[in-house]
Amino acid sequence: MEINDIGTQLLYTTVPIYAQNDDKTLSTGTGFLFSIRESETESIPLLITNYHVLKDAVVGFVELHIGEKGFPTDRTIRVQFDKSIINGNKLGDLDLIAVPLAGTFNDFQNRNIETFFRTVDQNMIPSKEQVDNLSAIEDITFIGYPSGLYDEKNKISIIRQGITATPIWNNFKGEDVFLIDAGVFPGSSGSPVFIYNHGTYPVKDGIALGNRLLFVGVLSQTMLRDNATGKSYLNLGKVINSRAMYRELKKFIQRIKGTI
Repeated sequence: MEINDIGTQLLYTTVPIYAQNDDKTLSTGTGFLFSIRESETESIPLLITNYHVLKDAVVGFVELHIGEKGFPTDRTIRVQFDKSIINGNKLGDLDLIAVPLAGTFNDFQNRNIETFFRTVDQNMIPSKEQVDNLSAIEDITFIGYPSGLYDEKNKISIIRQGITATPIWNNFKGEDVFLIDAGVFPGSSGSPVFIYNHGTYPVKDGIALGNRLLFVGVLSQTMLRDNATGKSYLNLGKVINSRAMYRELKKFIQRIKGTI
């Protein structure tokens, strides 16, 4: 394993979420780790997923990789939660929720438990200028646990790819979302969506050499259609724009720090 490879590191930004709902049903989803960088040495770690993944949860858990000497192992540790996880953590009107993790990581440190993870941060979110310069058709990569599926032996999530179905710079139907053309299934809700180009990528004047990594949004919904035999998947997914997420996240951070 080349742990310093960008693509490999993206695998370790996500965690599976398992929940028992108040109607006794079980649900799965995807969460990812996001850090608000406040300085070179300080950051606020958060778990982010869709609000609908957790809104009816009574109890559940997420799994984090156990690390060893700076590398991931094939072992995980469960972090339990209950319905109190929802209180005050929704991000505005978006179908997103942010759960502070500093206390959890401090507890691991006090217990000498090494965990291995990577985080997405605000520096990966494209600026408005970068978004405006994107093509209407961009290759996208998203990572998660479709239908709860993952590599159970190595504890690794599933990588999916597709293209933008509507431009990222357009608000689809006036919402802070865009659509992707990809195999999107339940369980993928909460997956981070990236533009990840390795070697070359398109720009408005032609082709650029190098790598490009942009965090462009969070998958929130698979699109369905009704037909005579029931509902069927359209291979379209709705993605909440990362800039909209960060706008609400800054308000959330201010609130939990007691500044407003």
